[in-house]
Amino acid sequence: MARFLIKTKSKLYNGVTEGVLFKNGQAVVEDEFIKNLLVVNYGYTIEIIEDDKKKAK
Repeated sequence: MARFLIKTKSKLYNGVTEGVLFKNGQAVVEDEFIKNLLVVNYGYTIEIIEDDKKKAK
């Protein structure tokens, strides 16, 4: 399953949005629905985190 690094517009944001805990403006999620919700509704940006297991192959 893919993992996503979600980034807020503020690097100082520490809090919970849609049940996701953010620290210093960043959070990691695996759920694609939540990822899309945060990007579309809140304007957050994403980076795909590659799984180390896939890199080893």
